[in-house]
This record gives sequence, C-alpha cells and structure tokens, in this order.
Amino acid sequence: MDSDHESDDRPPPQPSVPSQDPYVYTLQSGRQATSAKVCRDFVACVLNSVGQEELADVATLCTSELATNAFLHAEGDSVTLRVVIEPPRCRVLVYDASAELPTAARLPVGDRLYGRGLGLVAALADAWGTAEGDVAGRYAKGVWFELAVKEEDGHN
Repeated sequence: MDSDHESDDRPPPQPSVPSQDPYVYTLQSGRQATSAKVCRDFVACVLNSVGQEELADVATLCTSELATNAFLHAEGDSVTLRVVIEPPRCRVLVYDASAELPTAARLPVGDRLYGRGLGLVAALADAWGTAEGDVAGRYAKGVWFELAVKEEDGHN
C-alpha cells in the first residue's frame, strides 16, 4: 500500500563529489558524572556516521579519559567537545574552564586508580596536546588528541 504523503524529513541527496571541507561536530555537556559516557557516545556516533568506524574504539577511550579529567579536575559547569575530521586526521578536543594544563604523569605505583588517563591517551593517539580556550572566554583551555583517518574516497 503506497502512501500519498512523502516525508519532508528525508536527508538531502548525497553530492556526487565528496566535500573537501572538514567535518566539525560540537557537543556541550554539563560537568556531571554522566559526561564522559555522553562524550564518548557522541564521538562514536560521529565516527560511525562519517565512515571512520575503525577509529571508534581508540577514540572513545581517549575521549573518555579527557572528559573524565575535565569532570574531575576542571572548573565551571560545562565542557565542550569538538570532533574535527579533516583527512588525514581526526582531532577530538575537550574544552573546560580550568587554566591548569594537564601533564601525562608516569604510571602510578601499585593499584592507584588515578593518574593513568593521559598516559593512555599518549600511548594510543597519534598526537595529543593542549589548545587555547575559546574566543568567547568561556573556556580556558582545550585538551586534544589526534588519530589518522582513512582517505580512500575523500571524507567517506
């Protein structure tokens, strides 16, 4: 049985030539206990949506570490997560209101629960570092990591 009504919420047809513009996705999250999960789920969704599924496991682990650090150590009531996919790399940034720059500490002695996050990011990501805060002055700094993306057919 055919419908007389076409849905107006269908996605637009895909262009025949892939765009060379970067993909940029942004999420603002409150600094809450659920922030790390929301941020890593957002990153996984973005990567799966743009054909970079093979990056999802590493990207979500690194995102979880950065978002957890922002939740535990930053100031302010929110963090902003930005995912920028511009081959040959994917950069994930977590902005927070703390001006204190993070450092990758050596692995902690014994079974301590804290102190491993940035060491994991440094070991798994192709690069990581810090960035200046946003131009509006809401966030004092960003912490980012990068992963290499596949480039077989443009962005995807």
